[in-house]
Amino acid sequence: MRNVLLALCAVWLLTGGAGEVPGGPGGTAPADNPLAGDPKAIQDGEVLYKRVSCHGCHGGNARGGNGPDLTDDEWQRAPSDQMIFNTIKFGRKGTMMSPFKDDLTDDQIWALVSYLRYLGEQRKAEGK
Repeated sequence: MRNVLLALCAVWLLTGGAGEVPGGPGGTAPADNPLAGDPKAIQDGEVLYKRVSCHGCHGGNARGGNGPDLTDDEWQRAPSDQMIFNTIKFGRKGTMMSPFKDDLTDDQIWALVSYLRYLGEQRKAEGK
């Protein structure tokens, strides 16, 4: 039992507690992005990325700056869409990542997730 608790604590620490975070009255975010692959959502996500100043920390192409690279294999494979959604919505304690739950709707956050996934696919296509 102790090993299970230690393992759960380790996972929580490694993910910054960004897993299944309550999403308010609606509960947690859906496991799958309802806007995945939607060209309009990707376009909207690009506009939002610039409007809410994501580029200030993550760079204009989301490849890093003060904040992490959001297009590399580590970020594209490891976190689920739900984890990325929750990180944007609720922030990450102990980091500079602020919550955007009061600034963005769930659909806007999903559009950002779609845009970040698109950027990751573009980077992979470039072979970088």
